Amino acid sequence: MNKYYYALSFVNTDSKGIVAETTKVLFNNGFNLADSSSTLLQGVFSMIFIVTSDKNYSEQQIKDMFKNIRSHMEVFKFDKKPEIKDGVHYSISVYGADKAGIVHAITEDLANHNLNIIDLQTKITDSSQKVYIMMLEVVAENEDNESSWQESLKKTAKDINTQINIKKIEFYEL
Repeated sequence: MNKYYYALSFVNTDSKGIVAETTKVLFNNGFNLADSSSTLLQGVFSMIFIVTSDKNYSEQQIKDMFKNIRSHMEVFKFDKKPEIKDGVHYSISVYGADKAGIVHAITEDLANHNLNIIDLQTKITDSSQKVYIMMLEVVAENEDNESSWQESLKKTAKDINTQINIKKIEFYEL
């Protein structure tokens, strides 16, 4: 039996029950929730779901299923299961005074060294001296150029007056 893959994104102001309402529509229409991420950003709630179905729905058919859900929604259909790239995982944290360009400088350096960002979060502290915090998880194909890209990233962080910490993430099989 064929499986069909879809990515669904929802964005709206935060409200109680939005996850329950959205996943009820998925359940009632036979979707399997394969992966998800949700977050609240300054009062705006967003959800991204990777779902599968045995039925070959069009993007519009899926949007119509959610017509009673008060959210901005997008649907992306995949021809095959999206590939999950393997590699070495690293956790990167960046701290500094809040200013424009921190995310761009760090992510451009990562891109120049062919590192794949799989998670990125930013926050600004509520203290009197605003501190910008960026947390990333990245994947390198291997450890061959580890010292090269890490030194470059440390130089970039210094150039934009931020502090950076890089740690290799160890995974253990259960």
